[in-house]
Formats: sequence, structure tokens, C-alpha cells
Amino acid sequence: MHIGVIPDGNRRYARSQDMGKIEAYEEAKDTIKQLTDSLEGLSDDIEALSFYLLSEENFRRTDEELKGLFKLLDENIEGMAEFFDDRDFKVNWAATKPEALPERLQEKLEGIEKRFDEGETQVNLLISYSGKQDILQASQEISEGGGSFTEDNLPKHLEVGTEIDFVIRTGDNPDRECISGFPIWNSAYAEYYHIKKNFPAVTAEDVEEAFNHYNKLRKKRGE
Repeated sequence: MHIGVIPDGNRRYARSQDMGKIEAYEEAKDTIKQLTDSLEGLSDDIEALSFYLLSEENFRRTDEELKGLFKLLDENIEGMAEFFDDRDFKVNWAATKPEALPERLQEKLEGIEKRFDEGETQVNLLISYSGKQDILQASQEISEGGGSFTEDNLPKHLEVGTEIDFVIRTGDNPDRECISGFPIWNSAYAEYYHIKKNFPAVTAEDVEEAFNHYNKLRKKRGE
């Protein structure tokens, strides 16, 4: 099973709690850990997790906010590594525009990939990523290599190479149901669940409710 997470609503959470955006992102980091623990506790069948942490579109934000985000990522890479240490994770930094990140951050993310390259559970960290660009770049790679454009071959050239079964989106805006550049090819047949809370406010109970929803759909399909 491959589960994807679109953690939306960090800035709205900051406004609702009268805190700075970077403080909200700090809380979001802890929510990622909690969500991961919750999902692992709910199922032994999880083979991959994909977290959409920074899209290419996010680079349209102010320089001040981006500087804060880059600093937060830079400072917390080692903390995430310590969290991964106790788990059998294989980390993949999925980026369609890696050069948009500060060089120091690129080096740290590459280091995390090398450090965790043999685990059983794939963890895709989508940072500086766009689903559209992923398909375009994969297509260009196939074309330049003389390969075939088939459903079996194209995923081999994507930043995220396996199909996603279930996508959890957060955010207190019930009208916003788009996937926001999340891996398009991989999630073409994914089930979808919207936790109507801004990401840092998500609890273990919310995750369990989402997962129960997915299991009910699987039973209806006879899986």
C-alpha cells in the first residue's frame, strides 16, 4: 500500500492561532511524525509514504517566507534523520527542480538519501516538486534514450515510481479538493480523503478515521 499526504493549511493555522508562519511549520513537522506513527500503527501493509512538502508553485511566495521555509528544512533534516533511524525506511528526495533550493539544503537532502537507501518502506519527500513537470521530464528522458512510451516504462522515469493507493489531504477549506501538483500519474486511481483541519491541527484520531474510510472502500471492492 502506498499512501500520499498533502499537508495543506499551515498558513491558515498560523493565522487562526495568532502565531508566525514559521512557528506553524514547526508544529507541522511534529504532525508529520505523529501521522507516520499513526499510519504504521494502523497497518502492516504500508510499503510507501509520500509527503508533499514543497511544490514548485510554492516558490511564488515571498522571499521572506521562502527564506524561513528553507531555514526550517535545513535545521530539521537531522531531526528527521533521527526519527527515521528507528524505522526501516528508504528515503527518496523527489524533486523536479532541485536547483531552486539552496545548495546547502540540496546537499543535506542528498545525504539523507544516501544514509537511508536500503530500508523496506519507501519514504518519498516531495520537495521542489511538480506532478506536471515529473511527467514532462520523464517523457523527455524516454525520448532522448529511445525508450518506449508505455504504462510499464514511464513510471520507471518518474521521481515517484509506484502507484499511490490512498491520498490524504488536509485543510479547513472544504471547497479546495484539488491535488495541487501532487504526483498525477501515480495517483490516477487513488482513493481520496479530506481531513477538514489545517495540517498542524491533525490528530491521531483524524488519521485513524481517514484510514478506516479507506478500509471500508477496500471491503466494498472485495479487496
